Amino acid sequence: MRAVDERGWNGVLMQLYTIGDLKFGDLKGTDRFGNKYYEDLDLPFGQHRWVEYANVHNPDATMIPPEWHGWMHHSYDETPDELDKIEKETLQTTTHSNAIFNTHIGKIGEKVEHKEQMDTSQYRQRGYKVGSLMTGPEDADQYYLQPGHPLSKEQGRFEKRKEQTEWVPPGAN
Repeated sequence: MRAVDERGWNGVLMQLYTIGDLKFGDLKGTDRFGNKYYEDLDLPFGQHRWVEYANVHNPDATMIPPEWHGWMHHSYDETPDELDKIEKETLQTTTHSNAIFNTHIGKIGEKVEHKEQMDTSQYRQRGYKVGSLMTGPEDADQYYLQPGHPLSKEQGRFEKRKEQTEWVPPGAN
């Protein structure tokens, strides 16, 4: 009944659908995709941190940004918000460093802009005029293709190749 009081019936059913268990914990933060990260230190190690995905019908671990991935896998205990605060307060203790990275997230002396990461594997047609979870029957495919792929619109390594002609030995005519 605690879960019903805190989340309502819809929230209880959604949590059972997504993670298969009823858990109670502190909301540690939300990423740019809308995923919510929770922690309950009373649970056993390895089960005390979890994510509730924004897209409940396609839960995919690739939608966890790198800064939250480190927290989820115990690379560090600070959430990205706490890490930014610590970085601003205590990181600049010296003026010289030979390190490649000043933290485990970005490069020294510059703000790294994270490109929006989106898993587009569900944006592909399952068959001719069939659609998928994320696309309709008439929508175009939006998944990523390598630059060398024949259907890719990006210029690949084979775009500037020379024309091939068949070699005919002299006097073979």
